[in-house]
Amino acid sequence: MTSNRMIKGFIYLLLVCLIVGCSSSADSELARYIYEVKLRKSAPIEPIPELLPLETYIYPEHPERRNPFKLKAVKTQQVDMLAPNTARPKEPLEMFPLDALKFVGIWKQGGVTWGLVSQPGGVVTRVKVGTYMGQNFGRIISITETSLKLEERVQASGKWDSKITTFNLNTSE
Repeated sequence: MTSNRMIKGFIYLLLVCLIVGCSSSADSELARYIYEVKLRKSAPIEPIPELLPLETYIYPEHPERRNPFKLKAVKTQQVDMLAPNTARPKEPLEMFPLDALKFVGIWKQGGVTWGLVSQPGGVVTRVKVGTYMGQNFGRIISITETSLKLEERVQASGKWDSKITTFNLNTSE
């Protein structure tokens, strides 16, 4: 058992020597250097340089050049007189293309001539002059015994144009 105590004592002695050996003079040298740096006087800070004002640039007033600091003159847009009224509520026959509708007859009542137009599915709708039908803002302009005339508004090259379409009486049904 004494040999165990001697081994333990030797190990403790070895550990103490290692710990003492780890505290080297390098740590004290680093602390001394930091202390010296802190004692040094700092260099004076240079004053902020004064900025000279920039020259004001005057834009030349040429008619072909636009001044970016002046409002641009707004050009008045020309109103296309043939443009359709897109704000009005759509009528039932405006859901169908014209080739799906058929003019199947007329009905006269109290001095008013009504046209009878057949929709897909066989539903017949009564129309008069001024009624809209078709997908190109078509408006009925006349109803006769044998035909129904429709004025459509179509857009070509950005401008609206008027086109007359005639429906002849369909007697095949």
